[in-house]
Amino acid sequence: MGINMKILNLMQCLNLGGMEQSAYILMRETHEKMITWQVQSITPGGVGKKIAANLNIPAKDNLYIGKFGWRSYFELKRKILEFIGDIILVTGPSLTSCLAIKGSSYKKVLGIHFCHGSSIKERLKWKLFYNFFGKDYDAIIYHSQYILEEAKQIAPYLEDKFHLVEYSTQHCSITSEKDKRTARQHLDIPTDKFIIGNAGWLIERKRFDIFLQVCAKISKSYPNVFYLIAGDGPMRQELEILARDLGIIDKVKFLGWQEVLHTFYQALDLVLFNSNSDAFGRTVMEAMGYGVPVVASVLEGGTDSVIIHKENGYLIPKHEIEQLAEYCLKLINEQDLYNKFQLASIETIRKRFSNDLYVQKYLEVFNDVLKAS
Repeated sequence: MGINMKILNLMQCLNLGGMEQSAYILMRETHEKMITWQVQSITPGGVGKKIAANLNIPAKDNLYIGKFGWRSYFELKRKILEFIGDIILVTGPSLTSCLAIKGSSYKKVLGIHFCHGSSIKERLKWKLFYNFFGKDYDAIIYHSQYILEEAKQIAPYLEDKFHLVEYSTQHCSITSEKDKRTARQHLDIPTDKFIIGNAGWLIERKRFDIFLQVCAKISKSYPNVFYLIAGDGPMRQELEILARDLGIIDKVKFLGWQEVLHTFYQALDLVLFNSNSDAFGRTVMEAMGYGVPVVASVLEGGTDSVIIHKENGYLIPKHEIEQLAEYCLKLINEQDLYNKFQLASIETIRKRFSNDLYVQKYLEVFNDVLKAS
């Protein structure tokens, strides 16, 4: 298929979070095939700038000075005006980015990657956002059914612009014992223990404190376990102190950010995922794509789109330490159940959340937007 679109991806940042990883998948699968991409980050470039360079995609960043980046606004707008193409895709809305393209003659598509929140204050902010910016966009994409339904409640008058494009990941075969051992040797972790891990920003919302508390509970019943955390953030030091206070610091390794998570997932036996709010926990689906069973607690979000409780994993709506530890121990001790969840996880990703399907749905939105010219 020939190249037929030129799109500027206006991104909140160029880091390694779930929102950014999904953007990199879309660009990697389509660049110089169906789409010629350019990238503009509203904040200083992160690891994603290197990823874009490796894909031969021009990527610029911005300083983001002042509250909401207002002091960098005119420089950002100038850079955006240099774009010549067909569509501007806003990956993750921010006041700065939305204002910078307001009034632009290009077709505009907005990608919403996070929950709207349940409090009156949060919902009011989103209502104001949709009232002021909603009409600017030719399409608004939501990455889980959960946040799509939230948007319908907040801004029903925009529903004809709404599209559901759920996150995606690759599906693999179950990691062999040989490859698992090699991955663990590469990460310098024990090769003979049951490994439980999680990945993400070390921030309050992601509840790695719950992860560590559950790990401590598990260790009392099953000491032959090691715990692995991939990611970084402002709470790292606090979490390291908590691991020490819980008496498991010698059983936990903080890997920091991993540009490629292939080795991380190959090393794992189980993912324990906890979050206060996640539109669609990317770590969950990535783990399942490798056939790694998941035990999760999520207070609000669309994780139930991928985890079907007791069918392909465990998912509860509260951070109940005892219950989470019990589910982990069941998977440690019951091999038949573990095998069932492994196979069901891979099949879920293969059928509903493949990269091919994700790209196809995005292309359908882009084509529809251009046809409406």
